[in-house]
Amino acid sequence: LAMSPRLSNDVTNLMLMCDRHHRVIDGPETKSQFTVERLKAMKKAHEDWVRMALSSGPDRSSHILRFSASIDQNETSIPFDQCVEAILPVRYPANREGIEIKIRGMRFKDSDPDYWTVQPRMLREDFARRVQGAFETGQIRHISVFALAPIPLLIDLGRMLPDHLDIEIFQAHREPVQQWKWANDSNDVSFEVLRPDIKISNKVALKFSISAVIDDSRITEAIGENVSIWEIRSSDPRLDRIRSKADLSRFRSTARDVFNEIRERHGRSIDLSVFPAIPVSCAVEIGRVWQPKAHPDLRVFDEIKNVGFVERLVIRG
Repeated sequence: LAMSPRLSNDVTNLMLMCDRHHRVIDGPETKSQFTVERLKAMKKAHEDWVRMALSSGPDRSSHILRFSASIDQNETSIPFDQCVEAILPVRYPANREGIEIKIRGMRFKDSDPDYWTVQPRMLREDFARRVQGAFETGQIRHISVFALAPIPLLIDLGRMLPDHLDIEIFQAHREPVQQWKWANDSNDVSFEVLRPDIKISNKVALKFSISAVIDDSRITEAIGENVSIWEIRSSDPRLDRIRSKADLSRFRSTARDVFNEIRERHGRSIDLSVFPAIPVSCAVEIGRVWQPKAHPDLRVFDEIKNVGFVERLVIRG
């Protein structure tokens, strides 16, 4: 570049590159593509991004919590850089590593009973060791949660997250690309509550038809005919249904209201079973809105292919 010798020692002209991209910009076959105007635009865009990320101050920092566990013998992974991208520019990471609870190397599928003997205990022990104390001492004031695991484990994780603290739950999106950043590219999702006409018995089922519709016959196959069935159903149930923070907030509010209504109508001394067809973020929020002192114990069911719904966890007050 014609101006380079004059500005070569000027700090305002500095652009730090990794070796690979340095070779691309200065390479004989690609150098002509990086004009002065393009390089200045790249530099300004990055400086603006850094300035916005750092201008929030310490009160805008967030601890990134990643929780993952194998699903049907498939290991799951949540890249830290995708988490950082998801919280910026509103917040920035409190540290470089975040908090990771990752249960690795299980030889059981999540369809095996032994999986549900080991995994919940490992989650609870790791959470108590790595997260709970930091909440209680005030070391963590805000947390961003990224979780990918079987649905009952996600509900159990949500139960451990204090409902009164500043916590944001994120959702994995498949389209248009795999990412955790809120998409905000769809119309608002509404939620309908379907209530039983009469109180049949003290056995109650609550089904969440968010990703797919759950037919009543699948409930009765799992727990019998004599049951009062409630349902929270999203408009147009399908995968990737929760696309924005506002969608998740409406789900959370609806779920809380329904738990309260079930308690008021049926009392606390009931057998309450949960049947979820939901995105991961909704699973965590179910655990958060359930209150041990206010709501009945939860029997959490999960679906096994070619088998149907099977009870996996009991969450007690």
